[in-house]
Amino acid sequence: MKIISPSLELVQTLVGHVGPVWCVTVSPSGSHFASGGDDEKVMIWSEPGEGGEWARVQVLEDHTSLIRTVCFSPDGKQLATGSWDYLINLYSFNEGSAILAHTLEGHTSFVRSLSFSPDCKLLCSGSSDESIKFWNPADGSLVKSIDQAHTNGVNSVSYSPNGRVLVSAGEDTTVKMWDAETFELKHTFKQDTITTQLTITADSNYIVSGNSNHTVRITPCREFTFVPSCLTPILNLILHIVYKWEFVSFLEQNENTPSSPLEKVMRLLGECVHNGGYNVTSEILSFLSPAHLPIQITPTRWSRDPESLILFMRDRFERSQAVINQQRAEIKCLQDRLSEYREEEDSEEEA
Repeated sequence: MKIISPSLELVQTLVGHVGPVWCVTVSPSGSHFASGGDDEKVMIWSEPGEGGEWARVQVLEDHTSLIRTVCFSPDGKQLATGSWDYLINLYSFNEGSAILAHTLEGHTSFVRSLSFSPDCKLLCSGSSDESIKFWNPADGSLVKSIDQAHTNGVNSVSYSPNGRVLVSAGEDTTVKMWDAETFELKHTFKQDTITTQLTITADSNYIVSGNSNHTVRITPCREFTFVPSCLTPILNLILHIVYKWEFVSFLEQNENTPSSPLEKVMRLLGECVHNGGYNVTSEILSFLSPAHLPIQITPTRWSRDPESLILFMRDRFERSQAVINQQRAEIKCLQDRLSEYREEEDSEEEA
């Protein structure tokens, strides 16, 4: 393992594992880090002391196969480790000392990735058995299992720092976004490569992923902010106005959307957007995208017929400009007539 400074200079090379080192994680305080290797061991390393040297302070040997993932909790009080032995070990952590608290059993294949929720109330795990599981770190109990979360093994899972989103990557060449509270799937990114590792930036705005085709991708996360269900009819209307009927598949009304107030809101908003023309719709589209909407709402022709959308929006803009030009001409005509009237009035007063 190599310690690199913020200026990207090599500070120290650490030797201790026998065979490949598969994973490292740094404690929130930055004073310790843990590493997992092919030798079935987890090693704890302490912050630099005199002379700036990092030192190994503890070796954990509770797994019976290689260590694939290690993860500190955001409060620094817990350390989780995942292994090819299908198990997750959860340790209490204090001042560089890790004590085994729980062994979590449930996966039927390799544990590849772990991530604590920001409030430390849940631990998420991804496995080659295609499932994502959520555990209660306090007692080690299983809270929720999403079986067949991917159609092939789950390579990586990561909570967003704001706690609203969990993202996962699978061997099926997809990255998926889940609601961290309801565990519902909100969006699927279909890719042409396998993502092996991902994380979300500290501001929760971007997904950063490492991929099997030698690339690192940065994907905006803000476009996929979840929209309250009460906004669904309004978003339906906006899509209807912007894309026309053939571009949109609509959701049916339900008992939670009364017809009369809904119709009124839709009519008023429709008049606002329609009368505002291109400028209003473009402002709406600047922060709304199909992925931003509830999963059931998708423009059916946007992806396969972008030229039609461009022509439609261009036509809307040109018509809007024509109306504006006409209104300006009418205003100019009224101003000229008003000036003539005032001149006539002034002449009559002088006479």
